Amino acid sequence: MTRSALVVGATGIQGSAIARQLVEQGWTVHGLSRTPGAQPGVSPVAADLLDPAALATALQGIAPTHVFLTSWLRMATEAENIRVNAAMVRNLFDALRPAGSVRHAALVTGLKHYLGPFEAYGKGSLPQTPFREEQGRLEVDNFYYAQEDELFAAAGQ
Repeated sequence: MTRSALVVGATGIQGSAIARQLVEQGWTVHGLSRTPGAQPGVSPVAADLLDPAALATALQGIAPTHVFLTSWLRMATEAENIRVNAAMVRNLFDALRPAGSVRHAALVTGLKHYLGPFEAYGKGSLPQTPFREEQGRLEVDNFYYAQEDELFAAAGQ
């Protein structure tokens, strides 16, 4: 079976590293970003995750088995981070749904997953290190949680 990946945020630090490794392992790789750059072995896809119609058009004919989400937008407040970043994930999977090809999706998160949003740093009690995936969610608003919720919702459809 041919493994086909869509790397979202393919021109970023994490996205470009993932794309490069997948190409080296023989995957078919599409790299989605607003402004794609040349990457050996990666088919560029130019799209804005906040424009559902243009995103659906850009992804037409692309049927990835795996999706790697490494993209996010920082907004002025965590409430805006939640609204915008959740919409990006929702729009992506809405655009991919017609192909029915996705078997696995990986959402790359960072330290804020464990410490909360920027405005919460240094306030309240912090979880113990080392941080682990099985740790529960913090009781604060966090755009990573909204992204996860959208991913779980897409997986349930």
